[in-house]
Amino acid sequence: MNKWQIVHDCDDENGVPTCWAKAINHLDYGRFVWITEESDGKFNVEINQDEDFRTLVTCKSLTSAKRWVSMNLR
Repeated sequence: MNKWQIVHDCDDENGVPTCWAKAINHLDYGRFVWITEESDGKFNVEINQDEDFRTLVTCKSLTSAKRWVSMNLR
């Protein structure tokens, strides 16, 4: 999974995607990263460490969140 995948289990009531996932296999941040859209329209970049989701950064757009991941979680 080196492309972003929509997590359809998280779609809103109208079927609009609100969550995306990508495999990163990062030594510090784990195997996957997620981007979730918040109710205010911002996008959180999240990881799962020790069974606890943690937000690394909040971005204004999906594009900027994906860009942040590509620049910071190689």
